Amino acid sequence: MVISDEWSSYKEDDVAKAQSVKETLLNDNWWMNVDYILAFTAPIYDVLRKTDTDMATLHLVYEMWDSMIEKVRKVIFQHERKTEVEHS
Repeated sequence: MVISDEWSSYKEDDVAKAQSVKETLLNDNWWMNVDYILAFTAPIYDVLRKTDTDMATLHLVYEMWDSMIEKVRKVIFQHERKTEVEHS
């Protein structure tokens, strides 16, 4: 929407806020951070979805917990290595 010609009609209310929104949405670093957050929260979300039932699921949590932790760890470590390379 921010790259549309119609954006000018929306941004007339508050030009500064509109410019900030446009810059944020077009910023690749912001989208990389969104991807990172989604990547490490996805395994947590999957466990919550699988255990959100009316059945007894405590035994499932124990089975899935280690796998979830490893997936989250892997995403975080990959991100930290990528960040270290960018700053070196």
